[in-house]
Amino acid sequence: MKLNLPCLLLFALIMSLTSLSKANEDRTSPSAPISKPGKITLEDYLSQVKINNLGVKGSILSSEGSLKRSEEGQLLLSTNAFIDLKAGSDAKLNPFSMIAWDRLNSETLSVGVSKQTKFGLLTKVHYDLTQSYIINLVGSSQQVPATFFSSYPTTYTNASPVLEFTQNFWNNGFGRSTQATQDLQEAQALASSYTASFQAKLAISQAEISYWNLATARQVLAMYQEALERAKLIYQWNVKRAQLQLGDQSEVLQSEALVKGRELDVLTSQNNVRSASRNFNASRYIDSDEVKEELIELTPSMMAQIQTPTRAAQRDDVKAAEQQARASEAGAITSIEKSKPNLDLNASFALNGQVGNIPAGDLGTAMSNSLTFNRPTINVGLRLQVPLDFEITKRTTDGWKLEKIAAEKYYDQKVFSQEQDWKNLNESFNEAKMRLDLSITLENVQSAKLKAERDRLSRGRTTTYQVLLFEQDYLTSQIVRVRDQAIILNLIAQMKQYGESL
Repeated sequence: MKLNLPCLLLFALIMSLTSLSKANEDRTSPSAPISKPGKITLEDYLSQVKINNLGVKGSILSSEGSLKRSEEGQLLLSTNAFIDLKAGSDAKLNPFSMIAWDRLNSETLSVGVSKQTKFGLLTKVHYDLTQSYIINLVGSSQQVPATFFSSYPTTYTNASPVLEFTQNFWNNGFGRSTQATQDLQEAQALASSYTASFQAKLAISQAEISYWNLATARQVLAMYQEALERAKLIYQWNVKRAQLQLGDQSEVLQSEALVKGRELDVLTSQNNVRSASRNFNASRYIDSDEVKEELIELTPSMMAQIQTPTRAAQRDDVKAAEQQARASEAGAITSIEKSKPNLDLNASFALNGQVGNIPAGDLGTAMSNSLTFNRPTINVGLRLQVPLDFEITKRTTDGWKLEKIAAEKYYDQKVFSQEQDWKNLNESFNEAKMRLDLSITLENVQSAKLKAERDRLSRGRTTTYQVLLFEQDYLTSQIVRVRDQAIILNLIAQMKQYGESL
């Protein structure tokens, strides 16, 4: 059996196109392996982003720091130890004594603890040691015998355990201001933490989108390159047919136009890959438009395993708005409390151990005597303080109330917007999945249609132009399928902003 040259050319073209098509099908086949040397998975890439991206790293650290700082308000109720040292000199006359002196010097050491309670009671327990020194003891000789001055003690030592109470009844009544200040500090810190966390999630979400954009751009480029090779084979075949006067020159021009169109598509795709690579590297803090690692390939089998991310109760920016509303409410309470009059009940009880001798008071004896109830000191009092600038006080209070209302409305709006955004993302996700199912079916149909048309061409029952049209339809269906996959993955990246943790 003899085969002429046109038949050999036609057979070679069909085999080449079939080989390229089979390679493309193997590349997108669900059973094709996706693990390659130098491959970077999405998890590996996002780990690099979290470690190297200064914005993400800073936001994560800021979120952690603010979260730890949220307990700062507890310090208002913590037990505090204190030491108080005082030294003084007093030259005034003592109106209740016939004895006079030029000056009375004193030194006091006070050591103790204090505790502010949640209901507004301030308690102090301390131990005081005081030594007083009389300088130049003098007196009237008619009233006081001269011999008195030689035995009169000029140094006194006093040791006193003291218990003090202060209870607020009006301003900060029963600890309202203290509790509000605690809430204010905690809410402000949590708002900062949630805001920083949401900023980090946004950046990580954008990095994930950059990953899938590069993976998509690379696959589209590979498809255009394969299409270019097929277009070149068709062009070469038509040129040879025209040289043998077996084909029309119009078919050569058609195939040549297809080659130039595919070259333009490849050039555009290369620019897209370069841009996507630059964004990919920028997210992990690398200044380059070249990515050497292989990425996960988008295949129908991989997409079939994709599930909707688990959603937290609230997005972090909504949590931040909630805490801001809480901070505004606490701020309003503290402002209102400040504008109220102060009405405080003060009470103290002290035991006293006093020793006076020459030349110095006996400290040990004074401390021993302080544990008896021989000379107690009891003080009880009320203190009232009323602010008089009523107009400024009222305006300030009204301002805080308005800010509280505004923060609550802002929070309500954020909750509403969050729910709308989630519904839109879910609807878009479901629609994108349906589109992907259709695009996969369409790609399979276009592939079968192209194979059938190539078979018809081999039997001389169709034209090259018709094959070129089917080739274009098949390529378009491939690109649509890949881009539909990218849309789903981008939507999933946005859904992860609703996740519980970074």
